[in-house]
Amino acid sequence: MKKIITLFSLVLTTGFLVAQELPKLSQPSTSEHVVGVTKISLQYSRPGVRDRVIFGELVPYDEVWRLGANQPTKLTSAHDLSFQGADGKAQVLPAGTYAVFAFPAADGNWKIVFNTDIEQWGAGNYDEAKNVVSVQVKAMENTFTETLLIDINKVTLNSASLVIAWDKIKVEVPFTVETDVHAQANIDAAIAEGKDLDKVYSAAANYFFNSKNDLEKAMEYIDKSIAITKTFSNVFLKARILHKKGEVKEAIKLAEEAKKMAEEEKNEGWVNYIQEDLDTWKEK
Repeated sequence: MKKIITLFSLVLTTGFLVAQELPKLSQPSTSEHVVGVTKISLQYSRPGVRDRVIFGELVPYDEVWRLGANQPTKLTSAHDLSFQGADGKAQVLPAGTYAVFAFPAADGNWKIVFNTDIEQWGAGNYDEAKNVVSVQVKAMENTFTETLLIDINKVTLNSASLVIAWDKIKVEVPFTVETDVHAQANIDAAIAEGKDLDKVYSAAANYFFNSKNDLEKAMEYIDKSIAITKTFSNVFLKARILHKKGEVKEAIKLAEEAKKMAEEEKNEGWVNYIQEDLDTWKEK
């Protein structure tokens, strides 16, 4: 009986130890990003330099590197990403999740590949045949980075860069997204759904006015919004569109109307916001 109790205690103790959450030398990291309307996430483990020689020793040149520690780095994108391939031609990475591997080089000419095998540990089963995109990039000298950092940076509405920084090296992998296509698809889907159409049309007008500078399209959408429900916000947006088209008198008239509506709703923030533009427009 004593032996059974002792064995039971050992099993419990072992189970407790296994269940413990203990620190890892290479901490896991997950980050979420948006480029235009494209959602992108990164998952990777972050090793530190820890007084070691990284490139050329810990990470050999001209060999596949899992771009971190433990499992390979993963990138997930909701939409297609377009890269300039190693052959100089555009290469499309379809929406989905991919393992990202790197081939560091002593001359700085790195190769970054996106591979469909996301289940492997490290790069031990790396299969070049499973690469979807292969990109040639130039490594740059950088300020010292103790812990590996992988990020999405240099973000615009239509482009960004996958940035890798570790030790004294930085690599940037630029890519583009088809934001206009996705934005229009989102607008069309919201219109087809038919909910809160005044807001849907107003948001579409705002997009074409501020992001695309397409005044005709913006006017088309804002008129549809106003026809459903007239608010101080959509009336003022129409005033701004008119002003940008050079129709100043009509713009001022509509802005005054929008301001009065905001005053009636006791929305001081909007009243002040509209008044600022009115003051500027009337000075000219």
